[in-house]
Amino acid sequence: MRVLISGFEAFDGRSINPTQKLIEAIQSQEVDHPEEIELKGILLPVRFLDSYDILKKQVDHFNPDVILSFGLAAGRASIELEEVALNLINSTIPDNDGVIIENAPITINGAASYASTLPLQGIEGKLKEHGLPAKISNSAGTFVCNYLFYKMMEDNQTTQRLCGFIHVPLLTEQVEHNSPSIEFHELKKGVTVILNYITY
Repeated sequence: MRVLISGFEAFDGRSINPTQKLIEAIQSQEVDHPEEIELKGILLPVRFLDSYDILKKQVDHFNPDVILSFGLAAGRASIELEEVALNLINSTIPDNDGVIIENAPITINGAASYASTLPLQGIEGKLKEHGLPAKISNSAGTFVCNYLFYKMMEDNQTTQRLCGFIHVPLLTEQVEHNSPSIEFHELKKGVTVILNYITY
């Protein structure tokens, strides 16, 4: 089984993106996973222009059975499994090219939304079983994360791939006391749990 995991570079003035650290850990083979999984990590720019194009090239080359895309959602306290991607861009902050897009469709005359094809309830239960904060979310936002999620689902309506988007909190090192966050070792553990679950 081939699994492609994507994460994003830092954005919105931050120097760290937890998902960037995650991809670096995957590329350094520091994330445990079943032996039968061939795991590949890719870092994406926070840009409307080409973030999905870069992912698509990797998908075409690697031909994964599963695509797990990760993104940062500051202020959230759990690993959030996104249920639906909306055909909408509505930036409240610029992307890393300084681009702001307001109230525009991702695909003109495209479907209003696409659902994740990951087994969300099973993943949520398994993460909680391992003591990790997890929930199913029905809002992937309207920024680059949702854009990538929508394009990915749009392109995989007729494939057998499992595809989905997962938002993660800020790392504990990034926040003030008592603000929502996650330890990096917990994030890595969460990925391992997910990979084990989708394999068996």
